[in-house]
Amino acid sequence: MRTARTTTLLATIGIGAALVLSACTEGPNVVTTPTASSTPTTSTTPSSTSTPNATASQTPSSTPRPTSTITPVPGVDYDGGTVPSECSDLITAGKWKFAEAPLNDPKVVGDSWSRPKDAFTPVLQADGKHLSCVWRDPRADITNLVIDVVVVDSSRAFGALQALPAKGYDCAHVAEGYRCQKVSQNSQYPVIDGDTYFTRGDIGIRISQSNTPTDGLLDDVTAHVFG
Repeated sequence: MRTARTTTLLATIGIGAALVLSACTEGPNVVTTPTASSTPTTSTTPSSTSTPNATASQTPSSTPRPTSTITPVPGVDYDGGTVPSECSDLITAGKWKFAEAPLNDPKVVGDSWSRPKDAFTPVLQADGKHLSCVWRDPRADITNLVIDVVVVDSSRAFGALQALPAKGYDCAHVAEGYRCQKVSQNSQYPVIDGDTYFTRGDIGIRISQSNTPTDGLLDDVTAHVFG
């Protein structure tokens, strides 16, 4: 289901009702994003009153995260996620067409690629683990999808995202976290761009995409990160 705001936006830029981007569910109830209409990937999430840093790592190979000394905020500070070690651990295999494109191709990201600055940059945990995944064919002019998963200071990340509505993002509490999403016309090509931020506990997720429609992608990513 699209909100009236996004429906107006999509109609204005003439892309019709076919394009849907990242979505996320909240508990057992379906919460539709500005562009989502799919049946979400379901997962059982622990109580939002969990102690921060209760699950520092879920596998022996995971890198422990720094301790965040905060007072938990219900609906925002559930701290049960981990940063996967591989991009393939972020999404369900065979489910997404964008994953057929080359992943982190040196011709796209370079030999020593570093994360570009974004809304999470000021609130990153300096020694926290992160994972950046870029699916893009080097021959493509614009078509691409990027997923970043980072460790953030959860006492500040929520506030950082609260500043995004002033930049045209639609934000809401979903899935024991806080999500902000913006859908817009690409400034150079006749395609649609999508930018989605999600923070929950000390995990930050960003999905940016261009000319790459997805339906329920944020659901899938959060199921893997917090599952």
